[in-house]
Amino acid sequence: MNKKLCWITPDAFLDTDLDYRLISGILQKYDIHWIVLFNKKDNRFKESDFNVLLNENNNLEVTFLYNNHRGRDPRTVWYYMKIVKIVKSVKPDLIYLNMGPGSPWQLPLFYSLPKNKTIVTAHQGRVHEGMGHYRYYNFFRNIYYGRFKFVNMFSKSQAELFKQRFPSSKVYQFFLGLKDFGNPTNTRPLSGKIRFLAFGTINYTKNLDLLIEAACLLHERGVENFVVSINGMCNNWYFYKEKIKYPELFELDIRLIQNEEIPNLFNGAHYLVQPYRVVSQSGPTKVAFRYNLPILCSNLPGFTDEVIEGVNGYYFEKGDAKDLADKMQMLIENHHTNYQNLLKIAKKHTEEHYSESNLIGQYVNMFNEVIHYYNN
Repeated sequence: MNKKLCWITPDAFLDTDLDYRLISGILQKYDIHWIVLFNKKDNRFKESDFNVLLNENNNLEVTFLYNNHRGRDPRTVWYYMKIVKIVKSVKPDLIYLNMGPGSPWQLPLFYSLPKNKTIVTAHQGRVHEGMGHYRYYNFFRNIYYGRFKFVNMFSKSQAELFKQRFPSSKVYQFFLGLKDFGNPTNTRPLSGKIRFLAFGTINYTKNLDLLIEAACLLHERGVENFVVSINGMCNNWYFYKEKIKYPELFELDIRLIQNEEIPNLFNGAHYLVQPYRVVSQSGPTKVAFRYNLPILCSNLPGFTDEVIEGVNGYYFEKGDAKDLADKMQMLIENHHTNYQNLLKIAKKHTEEHYSESNLIGQYVNMFNEVIHYYNN
């Protein structure tokens, strides 16, 4: 008989966990009761996204919980206690909690879970100092990760930072799987302008204004054979819009991009550009790997852990618009001689390092080790 795993995921991290091949593989070894945490509205995923998994696996159960209140509303404490009630009724051998600390009203949940039977995830090694409410999150994070022994992380550099602060934790580190949103219906353009894609929620840490500045520099140098496609939601687009001196260089789609639009968006570009100021690990990076889209990114450890120069992407000096413009110009000028070979190398690298069998094995080994630990 399989051991029972209780897996808890909020909507924000379903793009990490809702991987058909990953979950199907784990279900060969474990029965899973999945608790999926939705908001009352504005979720990226929906219940029907689980239908294929449920129809094909009779040892998978899914409970959907909807939160009617904002994260810091005291009434959310009852929402988190519902999770505790479900976990107790399931009587799992192991709990996998892919939820970071964000609210004091989560504390009853965290302290109700058995610390030696729970694996929690950490997506950052430490709180970025530029983050709002830095002291609050740092204090709350210390309480949270100080309680649990087993931690799953997805970035080598972030795991090293985490171990500096929590040396007694047992950290399991392996890369996130690829993010698959289905097959594209378009083909990558072989001729015409080189398309640089910026994708995802636009905020200070993403440093999109650096990409805008670099594109304008290229235009002023007389480089014309390119377009920058900016796609994502932004709460202060006026800040970025006023920096666009040459609108003809840009294609803009400033809104929440739907999941079903992502395959064609990535497959219709030539490079994903990530000029971030800080990064732990990046979701769009894993989308780019899935659709074999080379990456041009800041030389931050969160990127250089996985993006390899000349294999699946290129780096530029963080915060240096001139260096970014230089790299973009190099890619434009060498596109017709280098690009197809780069795609072949990148595809081979992805197949070797991000196979479903490797990822499934790492999850199962982690689960087995933790179960063995508390049984002995």
